[in-house]
Amino acid sequence: MSTKPESKPETATETPKPSQPFSFGSMDPIAMWTASQQAVTKVMTEGAAHYAAFESQMLERAHAAVSTWAQLNQDALRYAAQLASEARKLGLDAVGKLRAA
Repeated sequence: MSTKPESKPETATETPKPSQPFSFGSMDPIAMWTASQQAVTKVMTEGAAHYAAFESQMLERAHAAVSTWAQLNQDALRYAAQLASEARKLGLDAVGKLRAA
């Protein structure tokens, strides 16, 4: 009799099974993906908020510029009317002086 324990002969079809599933160690790709998506969402949201604020400021400045331009045009028209009135008065005075002479 033999004192050796009997062992099963290994066949080519049997493969050793790991004691635990495949692991990336401390790296979790799903958690990394989720974190990166949250970071992108946060950046896009903050960027959109900053863009909206900038757009609002630019719109206010455009309204102010148009109002200023309109006021300048109104002032220019008033001044042109004043100059035309003064020129007409000077012209009539000159004609009156020519008739008197």
